[in-house]
Amino acid sequence: MALDGVPWVIGGDAEHGPDVARQLLYLATGGKQGVGGPGDLKVTALDVPGAGVQVAGGGGTILNRIASQQSYGVRNPVADVDSVQVDATGSGAGRADLVICRVDNPYIDGNAQAPADPVHGPYDSFDIIPNVPAGTRSLQELDQYKGLSAIELARIDIPKSTGTVTNAMITDLRQITMPKNVSERYPGALTDYYVTMAKGQWKPFPENPITGIFVPDWATHAIITMRTAMKYISGNAYGNFRAFIGPAGAQATANLFATEQIDVTTAGGQYRQPFEAPSSSAFPIPKSMRGTTVQLTGLVTPASDASDQARIGTAAGDYYYADVTFVERIS
Repeated sequence: MALDGVPWVIGGDAEHGPDVARQLLYLATGGKQGVGGPGDLKVTALDVPGAGVQVAGGGGTILNRIASQQSYGVRNPVADVDSVQVDATGSGAGRADLVICRVDNPYIDGNAQAPADPVHGPYDSFDIIPNVPAGTRSLQELDQYKGLSAIELARIDIPKSTGTVTNAMITDLRQITMPKNVSERYPGALTDYYVTMAKGQWKPFPENPITGIFVPDWATHAIITMRTAMKYISGNAYGNFRAFIGPAGAQATANLFATEQIDVTTAGGQYRQPFEAPSSSAFPIPKSMRGTTVQLTGLVTPASDASDQARIGTAAGDYYYADVTFVERIS
């Protein structure tokens, strides 16, 4: 018989095997593994740093390396401060240790040892692989561990003659299994507006911010591009534009997401040119902004070595909008 005789889920007297349940999780997560959210299973130093680390509560998905198209789901209800102990280094050299979360299933893996309690396990655990090559980020880089059903949580780079682990030694290696993201285009309202760029000053451009942008409560970063048409009026428009996201009335130095150059060097005559300010990278969203409504504001200033001031502007009826993608990432 080619098919598993009992698909998920039949009910009644049908017996649903673990293989089909593991495949369901694999399909639901797109065959990826990692943690559930940005804070899940994060490895940090103990509250009082010592010879170990703590692993935050949360959950994760781990690929079954013994059978294809199967995944395990693990859950850590509360922070674990006992499972991962770290040996001190000697005076000769430092050491890199890999902290992982692993699943050992003796029913399909002949190398896995059955737990003392077959009902309650444990069949999963936090573990440490000592003395891995410097810079190691994945078990797939280590030939002897490629077949282990586990996810990497952190690498601890311990200097020589050290028995206490601090946060500075910990490199976060977690990945989110299914990170959230949402994209939206937000229109702005252009006016017939002109600004004379003044050295040492940041002036609004365009005149009106783009408002009504709701930040999801799960968003950790934003990727933003603001677009409009700049109307060139006079002078040497050589300088900088910057835009930021934040509450109404926020200062320009807060929540900055982009700084771009303006360089229109032909003096005289009027014309329009496309104007774009993209995020150079994903902008971190502070916790205070999550779950709130914010706005995008733009400002311009001439370069310090600009030969003269310039007038630029916008025209009512031209395009003005921002493309905003909120994403969930490991902070």
